[in-house]
Amino acid sequence: MKIEKIIVRDFRSHEFTKVSFTSGINLIIGQNGSGKSSLLDAILVGLYWPTRPKDLKKDNFLRVNGKSTEITIFFEKDGVKYQVHRNITRNIAFAKYYDNGTWHHVTEANHISVKNWVEKLIPYDIFVNAIYIRQGEIDAILESDESREKVVRKVLGLDKYENAYKNLLEVRKVIESKIKGIEEYLNAMKNIDDMIKEYKNNLNNVIKEIEEISPQIPKIRNEIDALRKKLEKLDKIAKDIENLKEKKSEIEKTLERIDTRIKSLTTSIAERESKVKDLEEKVKELEKIKDDAEKYIELEKFYNEYSEIKSKADREIRGYEGQISQIKERLNELEKKANELKELQEKISEIDKQLKELEEYVKQYEEYLRIKNTIESLRKRLSLDEDELKKLKSEIEKAKLRKEEILNEIREIEKRKGELGNAIREKRKAILELRKAKGKCPVCGSELTEEHRQELIKKYNLEIENYEKELKHLHNREQNLRAEQVRIEKILKKEKIVIANEEILNQIKENEEKLSKYNLEELEKKFNKYNNLSTEKNKLEGRLKSIQDELKNKNILEERKTNLERKIYEIKNNLQKYDVKLKNLGFENIETLKDEIERLKSIYEKYIKLSDSVKELIKEKNLLENEINELNSLKKKKFEVEKELNDVKGMLENLENIYSKEEHERVRNEYIEKRESLREAETELKNLEKRKEELSKNLDKLKNEKEKVEIKKKELENLKKVKEKVQELREKVRKFKNILKEDALAKVGEYASEIFEELTEEKYSNVTVKAKDNKVVLGIVYDGKERDLSFLSGGERIALGLAFRLALSLYLAGEIPLLIMDEPTPYLDDERRRRLVDIMERYLKKIPQVIIVSHDEELKDAADKVVRIRLENGVSKVEEVEVC
Repeated sequence: MKIEKIIVRDFRSHEFTKVSFTSGINLIIGQNGSGKSSLLDAILVGLYWPTRPKDLKKDNFLRVNGKSTEITIFFEKDGVKYQVHRNITRNIAFAKYYDNGTWHHVTEANHISVKNWVEKLIPYDIFVNAIYIRQGEIDAILESDESREKVVRKVLGLDKYENAYKNLLEVRKVIESKIKGIEEYLNAMKNIDDMIKEYKNNLNNVIKEIEEISPQIPKIRNEIDALRKKLEKLDKIAKDIENLKEKKSEIEKTLERIDTRIKSLTTSIAERESKVKDLEEKVKELEKIKDDAEKYIELEKFYNEYSEIKSKADREIRGYEGQISQIKERLNELEKKANELKELQEKISEIDKQLKELEEYVKQYEEYLRIKNTIESLRKRLSLDEDELKKLKSEIEKAKLRKEEILNEIREIEKRKGELGNAIREKRKAILELRKAKGKCPVCGSELTEEHRQELIKKYNLEIENYEKELKHLHNREQNLRAEQVRIEKILKKEKIVIANEEILNQIKENEEKLSKYNLEELEKKFNKYNNLSTEKNKLEGRLKSIQDELKNKNILEERKTNLERKIYEIKNNLQKYDVKLKNLGFENIETLKDEIERLKSIYEKYIKLSDSVKELIKEKNLLENEINELNSLKKKKFEVEKELNDVKGMLENLENIYSKEEHERVRNEYIEKRESLREAETELKNLEKRKEELSKNLDKLKNEKEKVEIKKKELENLKKVKEKVQELREKVRKFKNILKEDALAKVGEYASEIFEELTEEKYSNVTVKAKDNKVVLGIVYDGKERDLSFLSGGERIALGLAFRLALSLYLAGEIPLLIMDEPTPYLDDERRRRLVDIMERYLKKIPQVIIVSHDEELKDAADKVVRIRLENGVSKVEEVEVC
């Protein structure tokens, strides 16, 4: 994998940042807090968000006052170019690949799909363990043998072999479970032949019963058909009688309704004829006043229209004349502002000259503030003041000396304990020989008497007792020393804090020296003058733009004045037309028109009241005609209904003479009994057929199950063989993991030795790396002897941790094309930083692409490309520098 470019928008302190990366070593350099590590976090978020990394949360992404967090990464893998884009705020994401001049989408456009695709292309565990060396890994390497083991496991990918070892155990358990299940199944199927024989006997019995019942069913069905036909005939006669009775009742009710309606229509027709006569009189009167009413409508309409037009015209003329007056005043003002414009342009030109002279002072003042903010930021990171630092350093130096004294004393104690143990064993052996000895004394060679024997045994026991007392005293002393050693180790662990604080203090002093070079009083005076001039310039430019905008309106105002004058002329011309129309109507003025309207108003109101009489007369005449027609129709219908009623009565009498209700009931009961007998026979036959089918199916299943039993027997044999192979494979995985780990650690030890030797000016000749249980034990060789890490100073320990971690990455250099390092030198002294440059040139250039984030200027000498990041007003600014 090779990262070609990253584009970041509104991510933490980055407003808009675009960085390109080359092959070789890319150095991202800048002060602490400038946004260097944020670029590496942006790479992780761009590739693996939202589920990873878990320590990067959405709420921490968006820059203060930012609008939308966006990350785009361009990278190449296996000769294919890819692009991943995320908009965190708007929840948008996509991934593309480049082919034949076109970008193609590789997955659905959402965060989870993109993350899953990237995980398949570049697994997250490989990226963060083998490629990306994050801050804190060197501390983990130095913390303990156990934490170092975890780092090695992650970087070398040994976890996957451990997982394979565990997974194979689960596979074996699954196979054992299947074996158990098959054995239980075979045990349950041991009587299958007897079961098949029993099912065959039951099937034969069911077939016999079916053969007995089947012939009876057709006979019963024939009897039922004869009874059904007779019953249907009787049902029809009964239904016809019932229908005729219902029809007779309906006809009688219809005849009654017709009589009622005839009486109602006769009364209504008489009343409606009287109403028609009254309406005809009103219509005659309406015709007499029609012309006056229409004249009223015409004059009223003209009067309202004339009044409205004249009132509106007066208002508009007054409004337009007022606007014309204002426009004339405004045009006079614009003449004066044209002169003011020239004066403003001269003043702004003079201020620009002064601002240009002050620009250099402003840059110096801003640099002063940046350095001051850096110092304040560094002071906040200090956990110790200088006195506390000196005190803690002194305490650590004393602790180192005391630790050496303790280790020497413990070694002497262990040596003395060994001597005493040997002495005790020798004395006990001598006592045992004395008790067995006969004749001569095994000690002095003289004749052995019982008194001499007991005297020697007593002497030896007394010596053993003295040795054991001394041993006990030594054991207590050793326990006290080791307890003191634990307390000292706690003090020595604080050395990292000392190194970090010393580094911060050095940075503070460097920045304070830079700060002392500036004349603050003069810079503040120049800066304030610059701000005041800028403010004055902004005000003048605002006034200048305002006047320019106003002068643009001069032509518009003159054109508007002409339009208003034309509108006044058109309104007056329109009023003259209405005056001519008034005279044509026969009126000298509007007052005579108004008098005529008042005279015609009462006539018009009477006309309105009578206007509905015409419609009402037509309506009443139509209703009258309809009622007369309906009355004649009803009289005719009554005659027809009476005839139909007589016919129905005759038909009903004939059917009642041929129908017997008792005979009908007898036939129905006999039909029901026969049908029930058929149902029982058919149900029994159906159950037998179903039983026959079930027995046949179960018999087939048992036969198939018998075949399956043979298959399961073979499967059982195969599973037992597979179980053995899985166990063999599990052992091979365990052995391969151990071999891989040993070979890797040996090679890592070689790389680490070379790097550590250079970092310490060949003070140490070798680095030892040993795997022991769940630990990776790290040591060094000094003066031909192997030493543990406690032999090293604080700075040497940090150098060893860095050398070991770089060695792990160099071991993987043949497999990984990319290495990312975040602040690899936070605690190295100046000399070791310079040596790290040589190491980078010699070793890291074996890796196709390396990205290093650091604040150390020395590292740029080994870089192929330098990216500088600085913080301006809380925003990260980037400058790319190609190294020749």
